[in-house]
Amino acid sequence: MTARRCKKYFMHFGKAALFLALMLTAGFQLSAQQAPAPRYPIIAGISVEGLTQGEDMQTVIAYSALRVGAEARPDDLVMAIRNLWNRRTFSDVEIVKDRETALGVFLVIRVEPAPRLRNLIINGADELSVEDVLKAIDKRNGDIVSPYDQYEIERSVRAAYHDEGMLFAKVESELIDADSANSYDLEITIDEGFEYSVAKIEIIGNKVYSDEEIIAAFKETGTKDWYEFWASDEFNIDDYQKDLDHLRQWFVEKGLIDAEILRSDSIVYNDADQTVTLVVEIYEGSPVYVRNIKFDGNTVYPSDVLLSRLDVLAGELYNGKKITANLTVNETQTDATSLYADHGYLSAQLQPELTRVADDSVDILVRVMEGERFKIRKVDLAGNTKTRDRVIRRELFTYPGDYFNRSAIIRSLKGLGLLNYFAPESLNPAINPVDATTVDVTYNVEERSTDTFNASIGFAGVFGLTGSVGVTLNNFDILAPLSGGSGQIMSFQWEFGQASRLQTFQLSFTEPWLFGSPTTVGFNLFDTRQNFNISVRRTGGQLNIGRRFRFPDDFFRGDWSISFERIESNNSSLFFREGVNTALTLAQTISRTSFDNGVFPTSGSRFSLSLRATTGLLGIGTTDFGKAMFNFDMVNPLLNINGKPRLVMLVGAQLGMVDGFLADTTIPPQELFYMGGNGLGGFSVTPLRGYRDNSVGPLAPNGQNLGGRIMARLLAEFRFALSLDPFPIYFLSFAEAGNVWANIRTVDPFGLKRAAGFGLRLLLNPIGLIGFDMGYGFDEDPFTGQTSGWQFHFQFGR
Repeated sequence: MTARRCKKYFMHFGKAALFLALMLTAGFQLSAQQAPAPRYPIIAGISVEGLTQGEDMQTVIAYSALRVGAEARPDDLVMAIRNLWNRRTFSDVEIVKDRETALGVFLVIRVEPAPRLRNLIINGADELSVEDVLKAIDKRNGDIVSPYDQYEIERSVRAAYHDEGMLFAKVESELIDADSANSYDLEITIDEGFEYSVAKIEIIGNKVYSDEEIIAAFKETGTKDWYEFWASDEFNIDDYQKDLDHLRQWFVEKGLIDAEILRSDSIVYNDADQTVTLVVEIYEGSPVYVRNIKFDGNTVYPSDVLLSRLDVLAGELYNGKKITANLTVNETQTDATSLYADHGYLSAQLQPELTRVADDSVDILVRVMEGERFKIRKVDLAGNTKTRDRVIRRELFTYPGDYFNRSAIIRSLKGLGLLNYFAPESLNPAINPVDATTVDVTYNVEERSTDTFNASIGFAGVFGLTGSVGVTLNNFDILAPLSGGSGQIMSFQWEFGQASRLQTFQLSFTEPWLFGSPTTVGFNLFDTRQNFNISVRRTGGQLNIGRRFRFPDDFFRGDWSISFERIESNNSSLFFREGVNTALTLAQTISRTSFDNGVFPTSGSRFSLSLRATTGLLGIGTTDFGKAMFNFDMVNPLLNINGKPRLVMLVGAQLGMVDGFLADTTIPPQELFYMGGNGLGGFSVTPLRGYRDNSVGPLAPNGQNLGGRIMARLLAEFRFALSLDPFPIYFLSFAEAGNVWANIRTVDPFGLKRAAGFGLRLLLNPIGLIGFDMGYGFDEDPFTGQTSGWQFHFQFGR
């Protein structure tokens, strides 16, 4: 079905209507000479012919807008045919005079029902799947297929191929009689042609910037070298048009405010090698610099404050993108509009005006419309079905009666994201104006399960097969354990080793807000048994208290703990004295966390400095040592999709040191450092993918990992989120390096074990975070003396 065939049907309709009008006019024998105004006979009756079973005659008459008793005017007859044709349920419509009596004229509406679809037959779909073609057609069995429908179907399928960059796909449709009453098969025949790649981009007319610099402004369209396997040189006309818009913006960023794209429609297609050559002719003009900057209309903030937010100096190259961002909104919230929005001026606007003062200079006048200062009338919550209002409100920094503050809303969203109780993509606040100076703020959330069952398994040197099983209730309520929702954390963990070489039980509880204040309290009870060469049992408990700080900012917090443990050993060793020993340990941790999400953070950082020490030096207990740990992670977004960060880069570092206070001290083995694998192995093992579990560190002659007193690990990781809601799924690639040394004298900062690889993470509650990693260790495995090579790591619930 083509546009030409469709046009034929409309011509047929027009001729039929004209013929009927002439026939009726001649039959009535009316002329301008016989009467001052033409008179037409009365419609005495209307009938319909050609209807199929199930179609109603009165419905057709009603759609025609003709009625018995009205005059049979030619214009009305033409409109009746048009009305029925526009219903697209008939393939042919005509109105004829049956007979004429003294009562008037009797009309017959003759229709031919449009064919109905029985089956769709798709031929030639290869690059585009049959499912995608059917989606573009959007027809079901039993639907009417008029000539216009066929035209639309062909156009929609061509558009689908056009979106895939196949600009010359040909689509034809044909109705095939299905030997059934008015039912047809519609056969779609597709000639896909082929996809073009970009062979060359020619820039004409540039004098200020080179061809390479201008072509680099294109984001989607470009050529690629043989080694650029990650890039695409596929030509898409829509992407090309978007890239031309990017080029125009790039000119403004570079101070070329007079630049124009004179010609961009020169696209040379080469069918022989399936490539295109793009020719872009431009006029750059001269670079323009900023001479003076003034503000007009500002009464709340002086011009020098706004100028500091604008961050543009006189004599600087004009950058339209930077000026717009720093006036309206930028990623760091340091723009001038944010300054107003953070102090209640919700409707403030700053509009720059340029005045050309020379060929190479402009003056900028920023007109400021401050508007009224808004207050928050009330703060509402919506969507929380489990988490109690008070748990959410204690993370909010917006309060009724306060002036509107955009930064406080952003800070509140970060706090809610770190709770990890809600789907991150659902955290969208609604700002609802009440009157000229008042707004309501509503935080919309969507609950998701946060309780986890976690388990892990691996192989860790002397412990053999190791694993752990546990359950963590992250949104627990000790007063209503079945419903939860108070934000408390209850956890039980069991770790085990092959042949009873390792067995650990641990029970912990945390109340994050004591008496409605940001004070954390909790306890931890544990019992650990280790049996390899010697038998050791550790039993004890720990009390914790923490507090969120207000200085330097409210991302800081401090945590303190005191623990006591009883250590029983059946033999003396490098680590333990025979008999029963005790240890009283004091610990302090200062940390700052500004991540926006606990599972897939897209911005912010996290660092912690922890110090632990036992009191054996003071004669309290029989164990003495001091331990320091430093951890730092930072995340930066790299790519946004649909307004959400999906590609991020994480960099991190871990440093640790432990040593005794006395010359004859013995440090418990669980306080030393171990490294390798996914972090399993009974003790606190630092992960290092690409190497076997617990395989990095000082080794005894029998191959046992003795643990070290100095540890360092560096990490860089790219993460790409396939999905964030209803549960996070992301791919990652990593490069990391680390090592453990026996003491400070043996530290070699250039002797780090290096690894790289890729992996996948997905959060499946109640199981927890499931991870798969393939890491390649570039350095030798100390057990085998050979390059570690590829190692597979699996974890879940950690």
